[in-house]
This record gives sequence, C-alpha cells and structure tokens, in this order.
Amino acid sequence: MFLRMVTHTVRSEESERMAETYHRSVISNLRTTKGCVFASLLQNTINPQECISLTLWDSQKESFEYEESGLYKQLVDSLRPFFVVSDEYTLTLSEDLSLEYTPIQVEPTVERFNNSVTGSENISRLKANPFAVQILTLTVQEDQIPTFESIFSSDIHPKYKTHKGFIDLILLRQKREYHIISFWDETVDIQSTSGIHSINELLTSIYKILPSFIRWKVSHASAVHTSASSEDIKATVHRCLVAEWFTQ
Repeated sequence: MFLRMVTHTVRSEESERMAETYHRSVISNLRTTKGCVFASLLQNTINPQECISLTLWDSQKESFEYEESGLYKQLVDSLRPFFVVSDEYTLTLSEDLSLEYTPIQVEPTVERFNNSVTGSENISRLKANPFAVQILTLTVQEDQIPTFESIFSSDIHPKYKTHKGFIDLILLRQKREYHIISFWDETVDIQSTSGIHSINELLTSIYKILPSFIRWKVSHASAVHTSASSEDIKATVHRCLVAEWFTQ
C-alpha cells in the first residue's frame, strides 16, 4: 500500500465549492486510474486554509505512473482557482516593454509514504467513507523502533478501538518518524479533546522511547504540539469534505 498526501493552502470560504470540484474532477479521474483505491479531500479543523488530498494506491509504481502521465498536474490545475494567492510577485517585461507584476503560484506540497507498518490492508477492505481523519506524527529513538511497533500493536492500537466513532488506522514509517492516520465516522465529536485519541494517551504508552528533548518537555508539562522542534509530537484533525473508495 502506498499513500500520498498533497497539501494545499486554500481560501477557506471556498472549501465547499472546492469539494464539489474535487469530486467532479479529481475523484472522477482517479476512479479509473490504475492502482488508485481511495481518494479524499480533508480540511484542517483548526486551520481551515489547509486542505489535504489523501489518496491510497496499490503500489508506489502506479502512483508514480499517475504523476508522470501529466494527470496529476491537470488535476492540481483544476483546483488552482481555490488556492490562496501568494503575496510574492515576479517582475517581467511585457511585449510592449512595460513592467508587469505577476503573483507567484503557490504549489501544493506532496508527501509520499511507502512503508506501511500496519493497518493498510484492513482499511483498504473497509470501504467506509470517513467523517474525520486524525494525523498524528512523532519521532522515536533509532534503537527503540522495534519496541515502539510492539507497543503500538499491543497497547496503542487497542486503545484507539475503545473510542467512539473509530473506524481503523494506518501506521506509516519514514526512518525514525511515524505517522498514525486514523479514520473516524460521524459519531465522533471532533471538537472534543476526548473525542479522538489524544496525545496524552499516546505519551503514557511510549514516554520512555521518545527522544530525550521530547521527554524533557513532557516532564516539564510543555505543550508538545506548540514547539518548533522537528521531533515534536504533532496532531491535527481534519474534516472529510468528500471521499470515495474505488473498485478496480
């Protein structure tokens, strides 16, 4: 299983219209694109200008073929009218030798994950469109990677299952960094700190295997998600604007 997350900065007041365009343009094309099994448009509940196109693929090869075919660029262009305009400009000389200021296009950022530790097989069979998605990112010590994955299977994943509205999750790894992407149905309270699996619950299970800087902050009751450290634990909750599973 291969996962892509394409993050766009959009005009939040246009999110519903963007979702309609995403369904009409992106989903309709990916529905017949070889290897794509799921597509969704997510909106950050805290920062509504952040939208993520999250897609699942049978393989990395098929995802790259999609990008190289030119279809990815075509679909990004279909959503571009909803992007926030950059406050930076380029200065060019027109044909009549007058100066023209052109806004620099803000391109989406693309993240690719090929190492699915657990969950992708289950979520791909579930065929349930989520109401919300939580993305939780953390870094563990190099020598504690096997320990973390063991704790995740025996303790963390079962705790997720006790929460109202939980559907399933995917655990992804890139070197020392993990992403826990969990899917939730409409019964979850996305505005409640207890509605979705919290950082505090996770810390209880894995405190000893976190990098020393994070352990220091936790022991001093720091807000782990507000620091600038690249090794922080970060959690974001996203409302699912539109999604579809594909049968190929």
